[in-house]
Amino acid sequence: MNTQSVPLPLELTFDNVLTEHLAADRLYYRSTLFWKLDKIVGALLFVIGIYLIYTVGLVWWSLIWIPLGLLEAFSLLSLRPIQVRIWFKRNPQLSGTYHLSIGESGIYFRTTSIDSHVKWDIYSRFMENEALYLLIFGHRMCTVIPKRAFRTTADLETFKSLVSRNIGVKAR
Repeated sequence: MNTQSVPLPLELTFDNVLTEHLAADRLYYRSTLFWKLDKIVGALLFVIGIYLIYTVGLVWWSLIWIPLGLLEAFSLLSLRPIQVRIWFKRNPQLSGTYHLSIGESGIYFRTTSIDSHVKWDIYSRFMENEALYLLIFGHRMCTVIPKRAFRTTADLETFKSLVSRNIGVKAR
């Protein structure tokens, strides 16, 4: 698709949604070492459970390790979703409508409390899933841009091109 036919800057308007911020947090978490460690610890707990059942038999304290291992392996013991919910509800910046102008020089943010121009060079990498883009600029610090905010697929392709040219590093 020809991205040159879409005039810059791209204009986006959207309201923040809790489910997208939860998805953004999960997406970011999967790019960290802790996600891999959760899998290893979960497997280790599971193996300990099997070993204890084999050596001491079916008692409650030998059985508890298996579900704990499974819960840890699937990151279901994390308190992070609760933290994100609390943060989202308490953050006044997320309650208003966002107006973004995205161009070659960066992103211009406008809300009732924000009027800011952010240059592309602040961002170190980017990630995406089926619903959103994460533009990452620090540890657990990112800009969340939902794909639903783009009016057309041409706008989305133009944005992808801008991000690829100006940030350049796509996280796995």
